Amino acid sequence: MEHISAELLSAVVTVVGGLGVSGLTRAWILHRTRLQLARERSARAAARAAGLTQLAGRPGSVRIDERDEDGHRVVELHGPGRAAAGEAA
Repeated sequence: MEHISAELLSAVVTVVGGLGVSGLTRAWILHRTRLQLARERSARAAARAAGLTQLAGRPGSVRIDERDEDGHRVVELHGPGRAAAGEAA
């Protein structure tokens, strides 16, 4: 009987140890995924800002309708020397 309980204890320790290692591995993968998503969002925001800066420098006006995971935005850019309808004073 003592031999069976030692084998059972060994199996339980192995299973619990395996679950602990798999939990740590899963947490590490989730952490790395969150970091990668943050880097991609940052790069997208920088590219968007650079593109909007170029569009704002052009004459005329540009209307951008933008949807992403943050929501929905409508951006209107007016070129140099033009004011929006509500900005004229």
